[in-house]
Amino acid sequence: MRVVVTGANGFVGLHTVRGLLDAGYNVLAADIIASQLKARFEGVKRCEIATLNILSVDMEQVIKKEDKVLHLAAIARFDQARQNPQKAVRVNVEGTLNIIQACIKKKAERLVYASTGSVYSHDVPIPIREDAKREPDSIYGLTKKQAEEWFFSYSKNLPYVILRYGYVYGKDKDWGAVGAFLKRLKKGERPVVFGGRQTNDFIYIKDIVQANLLALETEHVRQAYNIGSGRAISIKDVCELCIAAMKTNLTMELKPGRAFDFPVFVYDISKAQTLLNFEPKWNLSKGIEDVLRS
Repeated sequence: MRVVVTGANGFVGLHTVRGLLDAGYNVLAADIIASQLKARFEGVKRCEIATLNILSVDMEQVIKKEDKVLHLAAIARFDQARQNPQKAVRVNVEGTLNIIQACIKKKAERLVYASTGSVYSHDVPIPIREDAKREPDSIYGLTKKQAEEWFFSYSKNLPYVILRYGYVYGKDKDWGAVGAFLKRLKKGERPVVFGGRQTNDFIYIKDIVQANLLALETEHVRQAYNIGSGRAISIKDVCELCIAAMKTNLTMELKPGRAFDFPVFVYDISKAQTLLNFEPKWNLSKGIEDVLRS
């Protein structure tokens, strides 16, 4: 069994490639930049590394019949998508469509797509279910929603699984909440918190890897799943946990909130628990401690 992973050089990709290899899969790890992949996996048994662009026809050449494909490649940060929406559309929408069509043409066994909670509207009922209204108000969220629509359009031709990740954190991610907080604290600087009262559903990278592997094997395809902890935690409390874990006297620096942040964001994960057998194993406190140990 071979799994083709796009965006394998990124934060989620690197952790997932390791998880796939540990689980016994053969892996083709692909990315437009492969520097970290080569540093970590070059010469590793059962792991091929390919440097390629998901917008290229080369995707048809690397995907083989019965491959399982995990599509992680994306412009995945709000500021990057806002600053260059044309690039975000090309990569997140056109690139995804290119992967879908390559999988159909080469008769891939399935395509698992890494989506996001940013596809949902800010005014949906809490906790958020998979059938909630999808009206994103960010460029990033809009491109991910548009990519999802292509899966729905091609649903008869290709088995797919859409995973809508919550707020992912973990080792090697030094931006955003948790990552940026710990990075500044390690340098002896005060962590910066925007707003502070807004809540999010934080999910540790090891739980994300678990969800990715489950999606590659589930019989319940042509479905979208919320992948989170099912718990709402305020950004201010997250920062306090980071400060406590670092055992420092530094205090947070509060700044005004940002428009793209949900005031309250927490998932209903019962569908993933029931159909994928997904069960998050890491609470936020233990996850932060594990990051610091790594």
